[in-house]
Amino acid sequence: MKVAVLGGTGAMGGAVARQLSRNNVVIIGSRDPARAEEAAKLIKGTTGADYSTATRGAEAAVFAIPYTAIGEAAGLANELKGKLVISMFNPLKLEGGLLNYPLEKGSAAEELAALLPESRVATAFNNVPSHMFAKEEPVPMDILVAADSKETFDEAAALVRSVPNLRPLHVGPLSQAQMVERMTALLLNLAKLNKTGALATKFVSRKD
Repeated sequence: MKVAVLGGTGAMGGAVARQLSRNNVVIIGSRDPARAEEAAKLIKGTTGADYSTATRGAEAAVFAIPYTAIGEAAGLANELKGKLVISMFNPLKLEGGLLNYPLEKGSAAEELAALLPESRVATAFNNVPSHMFAKEEPVPMDILVAADSKETFDEAAALVRSVPNLRPLHVGPLSQAQMVERMTALLLNLAKLNKTGALATKFVSRKD
């Protein structure tokens, strides 16, 4: 799949771009195309471009930009029409030394879907610490995917599976995305309070 990673010049965006480039064609998107081109030089097989060019030439897009910049997605609605869009947005607010979730209702993923009404929006990669993706091969992790249709989930899940050791788990429609985003705050707080180092999601199942 040809994938635009918007915000691919940042730590998390760059790590996602590196992992997805294993089995996909990746375009790193940035407000500054020169920065995108420089970032692409560090990841074999990728190219860099501004947001509009990156999304126009891609089949899917991953939003790895800060939540504070979510409004910028509206300007890409035409380029992303009919395409899969992955939301990695995690609204977080530091209060009393711990991270809290600031949205009273809804989720960032639902906000993104409202800005891109003709795109197929799903969550994925929200709960992955950047340095775990910066490794040559990620440790086994479960990636939580919320999507409003089975078709969108399947498409997002295929993108997740293109990275070694990742298992996509369907959490339900996009209305469940808030739980996925909230989990990021939980994992970061757990790591801080218990001094465990970075934590990611991995669920244990038992079938009799």
